[in-house]
Amino acid sequence: MERRLYAVLAHPLVRYGVGLLVLVFLLVFLALFLPALVRLAGWPPDFWVLGYGPARLAGYLGALGEAGRRLYALFLRADCLFAPLYGLWLAGWLFHLYHRPAYARAALLAALMDLGENLLLTLQLDRVDPVLAVVAGYLTFFKWVFLAYALLAFLLGLFWQRR
Repeated sequence: MERRLYAVLAHPLVRYGVGLLVLVFLLVFLALFLPALVRLAGWPPDFWVLGYGPARLAGYLGALGEAGRRLYALFLRADCLFAPLYGLWLAGWLFHLYHRPAYARAALLAALMDLGENLLLTLQLDRVDPVLAVVAGYLTFFKWVFLAYALLAFLLGLFWQRR
């Protein structure tokens, strides 16, 4: 059953259709959300590759201010839609390139970590909980680990396919 799911994700219409949605989300993030958030308080915690703790998260949320936290909450909601999309898109491509579910699972794990991170960050917009902040920081770190692995496998697969 798992291979069937990956085979559906690897279908060209799914890969390119979901890829188009991923591209639209990326453009929205790059044009609307990220410039405003970076201007207010720097890069959001989602981009802190090595993770973070409660003090750093509290500093960022404090620097955002009330209006910035509302914008960041909107960003996190959009990221909750974006994460499954990029996970499915990348999983489809990886299964298409390698025909092995193990590679595709890395993309889905990255998306799952991203969703968990978004949920924990959303819960802390008003008040930072030390335990949740540390767990969110670890989820951020492992999201980037799995995403880097999946993207590297994707790029290598494209390179090997062209040879």
